[in-house]
Amino acid sequence: MKTYTGIDVSKAKLDICVKDIEGNVIHSQTFPNTDKGVAMLQKSIPKESKIVIESTSHYHWLVCLKLSELFFEVSVINPLLTKKYERSSIRGAKTDTIDARRLADIARIETDLPPFFDSKEVLTKKKYKSLLAKLSQVRQELKRSHKSALEALETVGVSIDFTMIEKAIHAIESAIDSLKKILEKNADALAKKTAEVPGVSLFQATVLSTAISGRTFQTREELVAFFGLDVRKRESGVWRGKECISKRGNPFYRKILFQLGWSLKTHNEKYRTYYENMMNRGKHYFTCILATARKFLREFFRFYKEVSL
Repeated sequence: MKTYTGIDVSKAKLDICVKDIEGNVIHSQTFPNTDKGVAMLQKSIPKESKIVIESTSHYHWLVCLKLSELFFEVSVINPLLTKKYERSSIRGAKTDTIDARRLADIARIETDLPPFFDSKEVLTKKKYKSLLAKLSQVRQELKRSHKSALEALETVGVSIDFTMIEKAIHAIESAIDSLKKILEKNADALAKKTAEVPGVSLFQATVLSTAISGRTFQTREELVAFFGLDVRKRESGVWRGKECISKRGNPFYRKILFQLGWSLKTHNEKYRTYYENMMNRGKHYFTCILATARKFLREFFRFYKEVSL
């Protein structure tokens, strides 16, 4: 009998609900989110059950890895999908038990959920990337605040020793450089092939490769949309709104792609020609840079297909 399992994950525990094809609850239980807890949990799930887990920081990693190693059919979904089902319910109630039941329904209803097949190595690289993104944001905010404070105090003729702030900024920059080197050291085949393109650094290529690791893209448009560089059109009747990129997905990836677009138009003749043609048509500088990055993603898709074969 085909069954469907929802697992609601928190830092301390795992709530599971197993339903049959009609949506009837067969089994529900709570386990600790530990190695021992997952070992007990997997014994309570039918082997052929379709499992859905909501992405929850890194707390879902352990159960996903363990169940995947045991060849369970596991899908990790975006919390936005769970929210959609929550809003469609009559009461809109939310508890761990209810969430597990809701995830089981998603497993039962949704037919095209992506499978989870990240390895420990890939998850490690993703966490390095996440730390790098956070440190980059902190550095930017700290440098902006430092500059603002200096300018404000200069206007009233006050001088303060900000040596400790400057040391903190330097320490953050050193940590960022170290993380970049770690990512480059662990570059996969796709990243190395991508870095052969003039204007693309091994670090940029590794970030893009890590971003799509474990994901499946059938078309170039899907890949472009994943990075949030697809163009969103707004129209109604004869009215035509201004076109803009969707900005879906991770803002750190878009930042890397913006830097990559600038590098390509500077160091790659093919992309420089494309960039200059857009500029000559009167397009804004940012629009041209992002369009250059979007054009590159189509070439990146070709590399992704070649490496995937």
